[in-house]
Amino acid sequence: MLSDFLQPVSDTLLEKFYHPNTYAKEYIHLYQEKQTLENYSIALLGVEDFRGYLTNIGTEKAPDEIRKQLYQCSAFTNGTKLLDVGNIKAGATYIDTLVAVVEIMHELFRNNIITIIIGGDSALASAQFKAYEIFENDITVAHVASRVLWENSEVDIHKTYLKDFFLSNYLRKYNLLAYQSYFLHEKQLSFLTGKNHDILRVGKIREHIFEAEPFLREAAMVTYNINALRFSDAPGQPDPSPNGLFGDEACALARYAGMSDQLMSIGFYDYNPDHDKANITAKQCAQMIWYFIEGVSLRRSDYPIVDEKDFNTYIVQIDDAENDFVFLKSKKSDRWWMKILYDKNEFQKHLLVPCTYKDYLTALNNEIPERWMREWVRLS
Repeated sequence: MLSDFLQPVSDTLLEKFYHPNTYAKEYIHLYQEKQTLENYSIALLGVEDFRGYLTNIGTEKAPDEIRKQLYQCSAFTNGTKLLDVGNIKAGATYIDTLVAVVEIMHELFRNNIITIIIGGDSALASAQFKAYEIFENDITVAHVASRVLWENSEVDIHKTYLKDFFLSNYLRKYNLLAYQSYFLHEKQLSFLTGKNHDILRVGKIREHIFEAEPFLREAAMVTYNINALRFSDAPGQPDPSPNGLFGDEACALARYAGMSDQLMSIGFYDYNPDHDKANITAKQCAQMIWYFIEGVSLRRSDYPIVDEKDFNTYIVQIDDAENDFVFLKSKKSDRWWMKILYDKNEFQKHLLVPCTYKDYLTALNNEIPERWMREWVRLS
């Protein structure tokens, strides 16, 4: 079924960038028609379409430009192998392209394969999100971007697709990471906070990058916009900013995303080779993918929690609080969770919320962690 939608990587690209790397064949495998998928856990999927972002023509060239750099990287850690399934060519209409993305992702999901999408424009995230309907569960989406857009437009889908997220019955929570305050309008901020979605400013990530890890750990899907990075580290974007993530910070976030036990796809969008200088952005994207794959290799399968014996439990009492605060620390990964008890339909239930050691220290200091308060409001 994959072959119905996919075009293999061009022979010219392979001859110049894949075959000269003696070791590339050992850790990056090229999809062959009708081959079995059972030996792979990660696949790379390119999408050659720009029509969701008409003023950013050139993004359709991004997949192969990124491949040129990825094929030259060293082997992934822990012997991880990547299956490069090739590219989805632009369909007769943009909707045809989106349908193809969904169908390919469904096939990969059925084989429990994590999908790395290299676009193409950011509106492709709408197909990435729709693919999750196959699970019939609500999900948390993490969006790494300097800004968000949801405007009325009949031609630029990149301005409208987030509305589909927020109107969907399958969206549990939307986490916006690395936004820049001067790009986020007051109405957007009020909407996100009013709906109890989580946002994390780039400055907070700069202060302590591990604060972003819990937001990525709970995500089943990540959409990564190249505008999250500053111009000096990613010039290949249509509307660059002098501020944003540094390249190493962007790689760290990609690594955290890969470590999430429940994440099944990540999309890298809006890179435009026509604006790139010295292939810096292509190299940056390739290195982010490399770190994402390293993160996948470091998964410890400690969530969902099956046996609490694999965790150390810490109970903290806070003055004037009705209940104790329960924290769990994984013996496998040293990551932390908060266990929030609540009543629903006359039954007591609990919710496990990813957190950091800092949240535990806040509770020890007789203060209710902000992350705990946000989740409590969401449950109320």
